[in-house]
Amino acid sequence: MSDYTLFLDDESKRAVRNRLSRARGQLEAVIRQIDEGDACLDILPQMVAADKAVNRATFAMLLAAMRNCAKDPENHPEESEQLQKIFLSLA
Repeated sequence: MSDYTLFLDDESKRAVRNRLSRARGQLEAVIRQIDEGDACLDILPQMVAADKAVNRATFAMLLAAMRNCAKDPENHPEESEQLQKIFLSLA
């Protein structure tokens, strides 16, 4: 667990959780398709959709953290630096 003081507000938490739940459903569908021997071209769109859902959850969490940190960046230099590293790793 991090020592940082950034937490998700209720709206952001719902958004992240909904996107991750969507990704979980899509991943379960992918696993089922693989187990059933479906064709790769039928499976790949679900994999892409799951990847996008996880990426959107990541961006939603990053945005929430940036909003929190942006309120008082001088008092949160370590958090600002960590957020910058995370943001740049997404490029």
